[in-house]
Amino acid sequence: MKRWIHLGLAAASLLALVACNGKKVADRIDWQEGEMLAVGFLGYYDSFGAFEASPSYLQLTKSYPQIVEAVKVDSGIGRQVYLVVPRDPMSTLAVNECGRFVEDAQVFYRSEEGHPVLIFNNFFESNTEIVCTDNEGRTVTYVPETDGRTGALQKDAGGAVHDISRPIPEPMQGYTFFDYGEAFEGNNLGIQVRLQAGRPVLTMSAAPLEAIGYDPDSFVLADGDNEFNGINGLCKGVFLGTIGQDYNPVVCVVMENGDVKKCTAFYAMQHGEPELSPALPGLKDVTGFERGNGEPLPDGEGDILSEYETIFALDARGGRTEVEAFPGSGHFIGKDGETLLEADLSPDWRFSLSCFRSDGDLAEVYNGSFSEKSRSDGPAVFNYRIERRGRIAEDNISVDETPRTGTFTVREEGLSYEVSLSGADVFLPGTLFRDDRLINAEENEDFVQ
Repeated sequence: MKRWIHLGLAAASLLALVACNGKKVADRIDWQEGEMLAVGFLGYYDSFGAFEASPSYLQLTKSYPQIVEAVKVDSGIGRQVYLVVPRDPMSTLAVNECGRFVEDAQVFYRSEEGHPVLIFNNFFESNTEIVCTDNEGRTVTYVPETDGRTGALQKDAGGAVHDISRPIPEPMQGYTFFDYGEAFEGNNLGIQVRLQAGRPVLTMSAAPLEAIGYDPDSFVLADGDNEFNGINGLCKGVFLGTIGQDYNPVVCVVMENGDVKKCTAFYAMQHGEPELSPALPGLKDVTGFERGNGEPLPDGEGDILSEYETIFALDARGGRTEVEAFPGSGHFIGKDGETLLEADLSPDWRFSLSCFRSDGDLAEVYNGSFSEKSRSDGPAVFNYRIERRGRIAEDNISVDETPRTGTFTVREEGLSYEVSLSGADVFLPGTLFRDDRLINAEENEDFVQ
């Protein structure tokens, strides 16, 4: 009997909470006269899934309890996440498409119940507008955007918008701008990174790289300023160094909680967009960086095989830890039954896997991250995390952001992976081999020419 009484009380409490929730959400805000909307800029995220999986999400829900019940409005393109709370719980709220190139604007969301909403906006420029009409017939139209230099919320809405944005982190002293000024026969490489409004910005130019043997036509990343994927939060510091024996500029980014993410600039230039790694393991509470030499690699006969330059992260405890890159990065292909497999592993611990049908049409795409689990004299084992899965069926594309995890193994002859998930149709069991081994492996039936 007690069990049913408890369940009944819980249900009654839940109903009461739902019934008055709209008013309670609005009443948590210190409204000023004339204000109709509370708008908060929450940071830069790749998707709602990335937002909810970010380290900052739990703290944000404590600071903004409205997030938990907010309606997610995907405007189709964006990188900035905003929380919007109508003051009047009986307001009519609409989120519409807008922009210079929009002719027939679509309505992304409309409700007459005054729910809080979370929206994406501003990939290149403002692309959504909010129209709110309260119970007294007053209407405000507002386009959420921030100052590109400071990150401050723009509030030009006749005093009707109340700013509840989270503060931009205080920048780390000495880690806001770096120029890859390594000269090669008098040439500057033209690569810079700067911290701007809580996000890193990469500036590059392909032309100077001819001096060190790179073909500018091989770079698909546009010259000029480029924003990063994978920020998923707010940043407070940037650094630009090199990892390896050759020119290899690497961007390091310190997140607001002291985590570190990295991006290899040349890899980004050749693959179309800069993408930050996941938070690197073993690096916490980082306060700065320095360049130095890595551990010498012996050749087994008492001599030094090679020396390389690398980046060290400095933390609040006095630690000095090397920033690791994935040395086995590259393009891999293979086959499992009638399915053709094609994968890319980046030096920044990101992967993508494409699955093609026997007719050559793309069937599925997986994107995610990975990290080293164990290493010995034999194969190295890695954990992977699928962050987004896309399925293509005829003209329909469905996206699933449900996290999935497993392991794969890297062997000397290529890449093979083993799925450790039970009952989940994630990945196909198979073996992938490096593209550069195709010519010498025609006899291997696993290869697809």
